[in-house]
Amino acid sequence: TTRNIIGGHGIPQFFVDWFCGGLQYQVDHHLFPMMPRNNIAKCHKLVESFCKEWGVKYHEADMWDGTVEVLQHLSKVSDDFLVEMVKDFPAM
Repeated sequence: TTRNIIGGHGIPQFFVDWFCGGLQYQVDHHLFPMMPRNNIAKCHKLVESFCKEWGVKYHEADMWDGTVEVLQHLSKVSDDFLVEMVKDFPAM
């Protein structure tokens, strides 16, 4: 996974933390799946600085933009699936 969610568009970070329950640190969670949720925010700063230092792409989006990105991706994936399904099953 390559995404983390932050506050923005007027959404306070504490609300994102509460609403997402730690899952807003998706990248960090997948790097350290056994780390307790209350420590992931601290770990996030280390992961972010490591990525900057080594030139690793690290994508963060605020809650609104991240939701839009996910919905657009799901739409594209489902459109691709439907196109392939019609090709494979011409009787439909």
